Order: sequence, then structure tokens, then C-alpha cells
Amino acid sequence: MKTIKLGGEIDRLLPEGLPINTSTLVSGPGGSGKPLIGYLFASGWLRNGGNMIFILTSTSLEYLKNTMKILGCDLNEYSNRVFFIELEPQIGDIEKIKEEHIKANFVKPEIWDEMLKIADNYLKKDGGIGTMVSAAALNLLFFSPTYGKEVHKKIKKILREDKRKTYFFTVNSDAFKNLVEELENEADNLMFSRMEKPMTLYLKIARMEGVSFIKEEVKVPLSREILEEIKREAERGKKDLIPAIQRI
Repeated sequence: MKTIKLGGEIDRLLPEGLPINTSTLVSGPGGSGKPLIGYLFASGWLRNGGNMIFILTSTSLEYLKNTMKILGCDLNEYSNRVFFIELEPQIGDIEKIKEEHIKANFVKPEIWDEMLKIADNYLKKDGGIGTMVSAAALNLLFFSPTYGKEVHKKIKKILREDKRKTYFFTVNSDAFKNLVEELENEADNLMFSRMEKPMTLYLKIARMEGVSFIKEEVKVPLSREILEEIKREAERGKKDLIPAIQRI
């Protein structure tokens, strides 16, 4: 199995590297810094020549760019290698913002294939490690009375079957616990996060596809300021987002 070392603390957790073209799910309670873990993996992925598709569910594009820059990865330096998909539950399907940026109502499961195809068409063709798709707070989509169960099936299928890309998804284990557990069972790689006061983030790997890993829970070296800001950003996003999703 082909793997890639992403640098920093990740290499201590995964001494053989992250397996490419597998699916990873990070599960944990609300406010446990899950998006930041995804951003750390994304930073290492870009530095190693891969492409990134960021699916933004409850955080803003501005926040993503600022946080990645704090983590030492300026997304403006990766022309044609980064694509952004923002959730917009009030539109029918997809709206183009810029060449590298669309808004999409991916509460609807049929939108997923089309939006990822648009991203693929934009991204610079890469003969190396390929494309990582990073998405956080996907359980928020399950609040839709019309599409919740169907989009859950779509995400579950991606985790289980799609080996054309490397997927890194996060979910909040506080909401839709049974549905989240189904996703945990389907992912190739499974990690759990938690937060301890005063703002200390911990990560534990439960399983990895075909590579060795550190089984002990480890502290993720992120500042308290970054952790507090991601918590505030998530709360800001959910305040308006959940009612909008519940209407469709």
C-alpha cells in the first residue's frame, strides 16, 4: 500500500505514513477540535505535492484560509491545487463563485458527484499522491428531513467504496449517534478526538488500513487561541445553518 509521510506530529502517530486512497474519519464530541486535525493533515498533503478539495460545511472560507496560514500553509501559494466547496442549503444545486470556488447544496446526495467532478476538472493534474478531500461537521447534513438519511447513505458509500481519492472526514458524535457509528464502521481509518480543559486537544487512532500506528492517545500541539477560535467558528456556523437544513 502506498503511503505518504505528512510531517510533524502526524509522523509520530503514523511512522509508516498515511495510506493513500483510503478514507479517514475523525469522530468526537462537539468542540473537540476535529476540523483542526483535518487542517493539519491537509497542510502535510499540500506540502507533499497533493491536491486538496475543501468541503466547508459550517466554517467560512476566510476562517479556513486564516487558520491554514497560522498552521504554516498559505493556500494562496497553491494555485490550481486547491478547490473550495461551500455549503449553501438555500440554492437548488451548484453556483460558481470563482474558478476555484463553488457553493453547493450538498445536503442533496446527488450533488456530491457533480461538485467533485467540477473540482477535479479545475485541479492541476497530479501524477503523485493525488487528491485529498477534507470535510468537517458532516453530521449537520442529517438534520434535513428530506435528504438526511439519503446523504448519510452517500457519505457511507464514499467512505467504503471510493478509492480514487483520499478522504478525510470529521463528524460530531453528539448528534445522530447511531448514524455516526455507521460511518465509523465504514471508514478505512478511524480516529477519536476529545478536548480537556483548559483547551487541550487529544487524538487517538483506533485503526488504520495496512500500516502501523501509535495506539496511545496523544496531545495535539495546537495553541489555546486556535482551539478557542475553531469552537467559536463552529458555533457561529451552526446557529443559522441547522435551521436552514431543517427546512429542506
